[in-house]
Amino acid sequence: MDGFRLLSNRGLRTPYTKGNKLRNSKIKFTLAMTSAFALVFTAVTSSAVNAAPKKALKDIRIAAVVKGLDNPFFIGIKEGIEETALKYGVTANVQAAPGLNDDIGQANKLDSLAGQNYDCYIVIPISSNNLSQAIGKITKRGKTVINIDSPVDSASLSAAKGKIASFAGTDNFAAGKAGGKDMIAKIGKGKTIGLIAGLAGNVTSAARIDGFKAGALEADPTVKFVGPENADWDTSKALDKANAMLLGNPSIAAFFAANDQMAQGISRATGIGSKLIYGVDGIADALSLVKSGKITATISQYPYVMGQMGVQACIIAAQGGKVPAKTITPYYIIDSSNIDQALTNKSTRGYFPNQLPPGKYSNPYASKIKK
Repeated sequence: MDGFRLLSNRGLRTPYTKGNKLRNSKIKFTLAMTSAFALVFTAVTSSAVNAAPKKALKDIRIAAVVKGLDNPFFIGIKEGIEETALKYGVTANVQAAPGLNDDIGQANKLDSLAGQNYDCYIVIPISSNNLSQAIGKITKRGKTVINIDSPVDSASLSAAKGKIASFAGTDNFAAGKAGGKDMIAKIGKGKTIGLIAGLAGNVTSAARIDGFKAGALEADPTVKFVGPENADWDTSKALDKANAMLLGNPSIAAFFAANDQMAQGISRATGIGSKLIYGVDGIADALSLVKSGKITATISQYPYVMGQMGVQACIIAAQGGKVPAKTITPYYIIDSSNIDQALTNKSTRGYFPNQLPPGKYSNPYASKIKK
């Protein structure tokens, strides 16, 4: 239509005669039919482009890059990915960072997979922004990225022109908050709590610590905190930090650690005695220590469920479906009241004590898969 207006603006006209009037009518009719056909053709072709064909389950290929397997939590996620892929008959290639804190090594692994023939990628960043550049490359190729457990930093993702189709993971602030309230109920008011964090600047660690403080302050506005001190998710470093904190602050009544491996370190501290210790994750060693009384509680997550949902989201996307933007996975506080149930090993491979939580939880992905 713009071309027709241009001709009209340039003043291209034919003399008005009876013959020309007939020719002009024919021209107008022809142009009208041509325009109508163009609109119909555009609508059909646009619809065809937007409607992605259903891909057979056996043809779907998924790549996943998780954190280091030196933490059994991520072995649980790996198990969830692999077993769910096996259940649906899709291909899954799971790669892990060389170490829990090796953000460069992890980024290199995703970068090497980014150009390969996968329909969908599942990612768990170590430092929140270390995978953003590789995600940008994957997005540019028109492939889907699913983020589980630890969220990718939105600013770095935007700068790399990357896109996350769906996130599935624990609300770490809410989990920490639940732990803070629960601890105050156990130790009483007016006490001092030591805080041990993971990596400096890590989103997950910060959310858990901030959530814990919010919950504790809500339950007791007079509570005092020492720290947080960063122990880099490491058991030995957490032990050293706890010893130093107890030496300088002997009035500490309890500790909260942003993961279970650091809680294990705190449990070995000199003079820890009967002080309360809370961790986060629900790994096998921590559950055993809850059973023995050396750790008070762990805020248990369910990594198998995260891996499961990651694969299900990938399948939906590969089949041309729409995945939920965000799903909160379950968490439970495991202490002496429910430790026996938590220690029931339901894992087929034994990597993580519980594949599924003890109660109901929402999974918006499973029903959207076309079999």
